[in-house]
Amino acid sequence: MARDLENRLTQSTTNTPAQRPAVTLADQVRSMEGQFRMAMPRGMEAAQLVRDALTALRQNPQLGECDPATVLGGLMTCAQLGLRPGVLGHAWLLPFWDNKSRTRRAQLVVGYQGLVELAHRSGQIKSLIARTVYANDTFDVDYGLEDKLVHKPVMRGPKGEPIAYYAVAKFTTGGHAFYIMSHDEMLEYRDAHATAKTRDGKVVGPWATNFEGMALKTTVRQLAKWLPKSTEMAQGLEADGSVRVDLTPAAIDYPEHVDGEVIGEPDGQPVEPSAEQQPSEGL
Repeated sequence: MARDLENRLTQSTTNTPAQRPAVTLADQVRSMEGQFRMAMPRGMEAAQLVRDALTALRQNPQLGECDPATVLGGLMTCAQLGLRPGVLGHAWLLPFWDNKSRTRRAQLVVGYQGLVELAHRSGQIKSLIARTVYANDTFDVDYGLEDKLVHKPVMRGPKGEPIAYYAVAKFTTGGHAFYIMSHDEMLEYRDAHATAKTRDGKVVGPWATNFEGMALKTTVRQLAKWLPKSTEMAQGLEADGSVRVDLTPAAIDYPEHVDGEVIGEPDGQPVEPSAEQQPSEGL
């Protein structure tokens, strides 16, 4: 084994640059497996993260045109949070044109299911779900000493247009909390917070391709203010929309958030799961 290693090192030093094979982004991802392993929570598999990442690169080749450090940094954040990129609605790496640096960079978007996963890790959440309210649903809210929410979706006939979105959490100790936003409020939130826009201000990216999924995630983000505090949830909220170039397994630092335009998304892979893909977990 030692002789084989010595031979490989000798070859690497004697080969001319033209003879050496180019190191691809996929190669760099594979070489990071050990560092991912050091960063991951107990029970998570670094090999699985690498496989998920390679699948994401194949589905969205434009990630290969981004600054490699931003792709690897996003994957390191996934490792530290124990989230799977492009799988289970946990998180996605999206290629952006960064208006500030005038370069292509990869942005980490934490999904609705990713936030739900992180919230459950506090051990104090019994259930957490977000839903869409349609015009023909029966929907009633009563704020007071005992906050109540009643939502009975229409089962026959047209559902109508979406009129509101909400997230509800039940606690293991009893009790619950919920947060509601009307459709108009969600439009205002999108216009104020969407970072992916064209030069003329048109919203593109996840808010344009899957408004409902982003709306449901937004209600979970807002509800998080009233959920039991957990380090994982706080880190996930901070990581959402971030660009990271620090690859140190022990460090968690998300200093930048992209202001730019989405370059592309994986074919057939929505940024957020649609309402039909949401889990049918009861409240």
